[in-house]
Amino acid sequence: MNPCPKFSNVIEVILTVLLVGLQGVRIGECRVATRLDDLEYPAISCRKHSAVLTDFGGVGDGKTSNTKAFHCAISNLSHYASDGGALLVVPPGKWLTGSFNLTSHFTLFLQNEATILASQDESEWPALPVLPSYGRGRDAPDGRFSSLIFGTNLTDVVITGYNGTIDGQGSYWWDKFHKGELKLTRPYMIEIMFSDHIQISNLTLINSPSWFVHPIYSSDIIIQGLTILAPVDSPNTDGIDPDSCSNTRIEDCYIVSGDDCVAVKSGWDDYGIKFGMPSQHIIIRRLEYNVTYSARLEGIDNDPFTGICISNVTIHSGEKKLQWNCTDIEGVSSNVYPKPCELLPQKEEKIACPYPDDKVPIESVQLKTCSFESVSYF
Repeated sequence: MNPCPKFSNVIEVILTVLLVGLQGVRIGECRVATRLDDLEYPAISCRKHSAVLTDFGGVGDGKTSNTKAFHCAISNLSHYASDGGALLVVPPGKWLTGSFNLTSHFTLFLQNEATILASQDESEWPALPVLPSYGRGRDAPDGRFSSLIFGTNLTDVVITGYNGTIDGQGSYWWDKFHKGELKLTRPYMIEIMFSDHIQISNLTLINSPSWFVHPIYSSDIIIQGLTILAPVDSPNTDGIDPDSCSNTRIEDCYIVSGDDCVAVKSGWDDYGIKFGMPSQHIIIRRLEYNVTYSARLEGIDNDPFTGICISNVTIHSGEKKLQWNCTDIEGVSSNVYPKPCELLPQKEEKIACPYPDDKVPIESVQLKTCSFESVSYF
């Protein structure tokens, strides 16, 4: 028996409620769906089909687990992948859930005043093997918890909304980290692996257990319009970490975190070098950081990073005496404030950094105007 309610049965349920109502019988616990105006949103792809989390048993009281509801919804909607794709609407409310996996040709949409709350019950977080370019877990060597929103080997995935919120409720995990009680590495908030054509946009993300947004081994990615917030003393709460990714555009985000705001990665030390999948063709622009000092540039001992050029840059940062920390690099700078480190000597004449003339393909991608019929329940 399939434990998930069938999406095709939703209309039958609504009709039954209406017919019973006509007979003068009061139904105390049933809610009738009211269709509202179409809502528009920008996305890389529009969807032919849509559904609401409550169609699959979701309860937005902040206490009831919706892990099963998310799994059922995405499993059912995955059947529309070859027929125009599907959109799952998370309506206003607080939707407690453990980890769940996405599917291809799919949009997860959080309406205004909708909050996905990450469960603090470890049984709702499946264990995964370590990432191949990391070789071991970062918090503990033997594996890691699945991310809250996870996907692998996908294409055409959108995670967006009208500034809905995803709350990682990270304090539980931060406390275990500080006490050395973790047997697996903490979960990330959003992780997409071995995938392409990904959009993550127009959401507020708060208090991730560890990194917030982690695309890895993926390409053709747009991340924009995110507000990312975590206490500045929270451990390893990086904002956006494109990792062994290419053709990626990160823009118009506001980030305050306990670690890196944006960190471009290609695995971890020797494990990443052995895996051999560099990050490349990444555009980062129009971001606001909680900057405490200007820059830390670290190359590799006996194999320095070269060809670095920084020009026409003013960095507004904290009051630390050491504003630049540079090791094993070579390059030049011009018209930069605060004054760069000695390994980036300033040239008196103005210089133009030799940026490539050709554009990264993701720069020219235009989002479509999509819409779906909003639903309210009473």
